[in-house]
Amino acid sequence: MPSIHIYPNARAVARAAAHHIVESQLPGQPFRLALSGGSTPRLLYQLLVQPPYVNAIDWPQIELFWGDERPVPPEHPDSNYRMAYEALIQHVPILPAHIHRIQAELPPEQAADAYDQHLHKNFPNTLAFDVLLLGMGADGHTASLFPHTAALHENSRWCVANHIPTLKTSRITLTYPAINAAKKILVLVTGAAKASMLSRVLYGAYEPEELPIQAVKPNHGELLWLIDEVAASALPPNKKHRHHGGV
Repeated sequence: MPSIHIYPNARAVARAAAHHIVESQLPGQPFRLALSGGSTPRLLYQLLVQPPYVNAIDWPQIELFWGDERPVPPEHPDSNYRMAYEALIQHVPILPAHIHRIQAELPPEQAADAYDQHLHKNFPNTLAFDVLLLGMGADGHTASLFPHTAALHENSRWCVANHIPTLKTSRITLTYPAINAAKKILVLVTGAAKASMLSRVLYGAYEPEELPIQAVKPNHGELLWLIDEVAASALPPNKKHRHHGGV
């Protein structure tokens, strides 16, 4: 069973994630962080550039990667890269060579191929992000692994273009082999809209084709769910003893 932690609100969830990032970095060692889009990660990035976190991180050792991206150029309002740049990157001394964005201005298949090759170049032996951030959609998707899509069955490539018929688009996404190789996965879930799905994902039947986030199972790493009170509101009462607030 994954480790589940409940916090009072989204800001407290973001603060807990910031603590995990700080605690996971070893002094003087490269630290590879895979980012997520979304409102709670934005809160996290905004916290990381403020004390005490900004002073506790060895920024020149940080390398940033992305878990998924929409098929838009980096300056587009929908770009996960742009959000991270505005909330985090422009405020801290991360080396330009350590910013590994997905080239989503390219056609999706080409962008995915390029990122897959880039990951292999940066992880020549085995892919293992130090911390990987994920969210969960109200439909049970994570990264851009959506229900009943082809990428759910990818078992060798690390990055693919995933066609999502319900959205009438393709997105570039890490696959389960890349995600589950991470040393630590933080799943950030906030808001009342996620409550019923969260209960189903954590305590319902195992249906990864319908609920892709259920297949996030680290090979050797740690999986932590950081949840706010309203997202946890539908969890079974008899499971509440597993959860705790605070940081």
